Amino acid sequence: MHHKGYRRLRASVVALAAAALCLTAPQAAAVPETTATTATATTATTTTTTTTTTTTATGTVSAGSDCQDVCVLGVRAATHPGHDRLVIDLGRGPVPRWTTARQVGGRLAAGEGATMPVTGAEYLKVTLHRATGFDFSGGRLVYTGPRHRTYGFPSLKGQGQFAYADASVREFHLGLALGEYSSYRIFALGAPNRIVVDVDH
Repeated sequence: MHHKGYRRLRASVVALAAAALCLTAPQAAAVPETTATTATATTATTTTTTTTTTTTATGTVSAGSDCQDVCVLGVRAATHPGHDRLVIDLGRGPVPRWTTARQVGGRLAAGEGATMPVTGAEYLKVTLHRATGFDFSGGRLVYTGPRHRTYGFPSLKGQGQFAYADASVREFHLGLALGEYSSYRIFALGAPNRIVVDVDH
């Protein structure tokens, strides 16, 4: 009896083992494929170029203006420590040749029997050769400065301009009324062209 029970138990174990071998092992779950996408950012660079234009004013005189060699545009004056300065502004072209003459006392002759209305203890007459304040080709006045002006400066008392449209001579004459005699200097500067008269105090 004991051996029969053992055989039946063994047979049951074998049957269970066989049944276990017939079972299908569950398949592992599929791992979804992951695709990595890398986004490349594109940055647009815009370069801005700034152009600076420098304009130098030379009056309203065109390149074709006929003031003989150069046009006289204006006259201005100011006082500085140690001297008074008068500036003659010029248009395009070469700096004209100039001459000077002194006169002590009286009134400065301004041409055609006239005298300069601005008076001084003495006078300095500046003449620019082959230069005028009148455009002969265009028939227009290009000189925009004062015909006469009085200054309350220590040495420069005033100025008078005359004979600016003399077609036969084509010279620009400027008279300076001065106080008591002082030394003076005349020189040219460029960009823009101008002639400078410094009268010492």
